[in-house]
Amino acid sequence: LNMKKLSIFIVLIAVGAAAYMWWPNVAPVGKLMSVEIYVSQNISELSTIKEQVGGKFFVTDIEVTDGKGVASYEDGHNAYTADFTYTSDDRTGHTITSFVIRN
Repeated sequence: LNMKKLSIFIVLIAVGAAAYMWWPNVAPVGKLMSVEIYVSQNISELSTIKEQVGGKFFVTDIEVTDGKGVASYEDGHNAYTADFTYTSDDRTGHTITSFVIRN
């Protein structure tokens, strides 16, 4: 009888731990990465122009202030500068609301 209760207790603890880790509103919130890092890591998806000849975009310079930013980036063949706006939320992270490549 005691082994049965112990087994049920262990299963309940495991289910509770899994729910705590995976439930979005219960899981602990870590430190939000900087906008600079977010844009640098996602530059290929943000850019409306895609990489050329097998190159991979990388940010060469970035400045952000109060919901606005400017990113310079290249793929080894072509270089671009883009103006962007963003919002940040501790729960959902950063959202790039506009990304416009300069002419």
